[in-house]
Amino acid sequence: MLWFRQDLRLADNPALAAVLERRSPVIPVFIWAPEEEGDWPPGAASRWWLHHSLASLRAELERRGSWLIICRGPTAAALSGLVAESGASAVLWNRRYEPAAVARDREVKSKLCESGVIAESFKGTGACVASAWT
Repeated sequence: MLWFRQDLRLADNPALAAVLERRSPVIPVFIWAPEEEGDWPPGAASRWWLHHSLASLRAELERRGSWLIICRGPTAAALSGLVAESGASAVLWNRRYEPAAVARDREVKSKLCESGVIAESFKGTGACVASAWT
C-alpha cells in the first residue's frame, strides 16, 4: 500500500519506487485528517491546491489502470482498516518533517508493526528518483 500525503506525484517518488521494486500490487491511498496537522492545519489555499492535486493524481493513476482511495482520518485507524480490507502486507510513504506529522508517523508505524504489517518511510524531498511506473 502506498500512502500519499503532500507528495501527490508519480515521478520522483521514493515510496512508489520502493513499492514497484517489491513487485507487489500498488494500492494508492490518501487520507484526509486535517485535525492531525497540529500547528499547520490546511487553509483555503492549501485545500484548493489539495483538491486539484488529488484530481490530477487520480487522473494519472487511472491512465495507468489504477485508482486512488481517499479516506477520512484518523490516519492510523484508516490505514489499519484498509490493510485489513485489502490484505496488504506493507504500507510505504514519504516522510514529512513537521512535528505533528512526525508524531503521527511514529504512532502509525508502531500500530502497523504491532499488527505484523511492514511500515516503511522514505526521504521524499530532493530524492531525484525516477518513477518506473510508466
